[in-house]
Amino acid sequence: MKFSCITSHLTRAVGIAERFCGKNVTLPTLSHILVEAEGNTITVTATNLEHAVEWRVPGRVTRKGKVCLPAKVFSSLLQSFGDEKIEAEEERGALRLKTESRDGKVNGIGADDFPLVPKVKKTNTFKVEAPLLAENLARALPAVSGSEFKPELAGIFMRAEAGTLTFAATDTFRLAECVFPLAGAMSGSAVSCIIPERTGQEMARILGQDAGGAEISLGENQLLIEVAEGRIVSRLIEGNFPDYRAIIPTRFTTSAYIKKNELVAGIRAASIFASKLQETTIRFSSAGLEIVAANPDIGDYRVVVPAAFEGEEVAMSFNWRYLLDGVQSLGDEELFFGCNEASSPALLRNKSHQRFSYVVMPIRLT
Repeated sequence: MKFSCITSHLTRAVGIAERFCGKNVTLPTLSHILVEAEGNTITVTATNLEHAVEWRVPGRVTRKGKVCLPAKVFSSLLQSFGDEKIEAEEERGALRLKTESRDGKVNGIGADDFPLVPKVKKTNTFKVEAPLLAENLARALPAVSGSEFKPELAGIFMRAEAGTLTFAATDTFRLAECVFPLAGAMSGSAVSCIIPERTGQEMARILGQDAGGAEISLGENQLLIEVAEGRIVSRLIEGNFPDYRAIIPTRFTTSAYIKKNELVAGIRAASIFASKLQETTIRFSSAGLEIVAANPDIGDYRVVVPAAFEGEEVAMSFNWRYLLDGVQSLGDEELFFGCNEASSPALLRNKSHQRFSYVVMPIRLT
């Protein structure tokens, strides 16, 4: 195998692949990546048997072939090479890398033992703009549950229907729902699944740098995401996601419009004085939105954020991290905050649209 390409393109592909590698003592191949060169393309592949990625790099291939290299070593070496044009040649299972000023060799293992990336038998397919997909995944991810007791909550619920794609996630303390348009008609009827958190994280991270379209396909307990540069394959989480829509409040006794940046600054300052329960109290009154936190070991803090307030005065306590995650996920400069009694869930939304909803449960201190 012998090829040349732009170092930054190969470095990005290997960096993506490295995050898909596994750490399996009995299968050391999973900590390696497969590099294949054929035609005018260098393909980098990695898998941990739960999910896999294939990423393509344009280049000049003078001799086709493949080599299996340790991901961490290969990635670290490429990052040290800068952005010069790179020449690569396979030498008895190793890969020699050269630029005008650098020369390195990475020893590999047998490429024929590398696991095959599964082929997905597509039953439903739809398209969406990659940046929009990444943006909405990033908004839903903070609400994914980290508990192993309910595996169905350890991922992102996805539903495609009637020209829209919905993402939802909940850890029972907060809920995030994003609804956005598909890029065209979908094949098959309405469909839903649960995407593992780690797959969602990588989709958001990778596709956020892609300005093109993404095609999503579902097969038997499998998910396939394809873009111009490559594809991601992942197993899905089995189980039924809870019917969450009933807990999204639609009527409010108290509502306000608040400047996002001012609310973020207030929550962050109050968090310094939060107690072990991480609670911060907010109080709607004629003065605006008051944010209060107190810790007997540190001190206390109070700030009033201007708010266009309507309805009844109310005080509620929240985990400040959960509240901040929701506020930061909103895209508008001004947000809507709706709530009812102190023990009921509150709703955060953008002022200009209702495509993203964030519900957060208050802390019951008594």
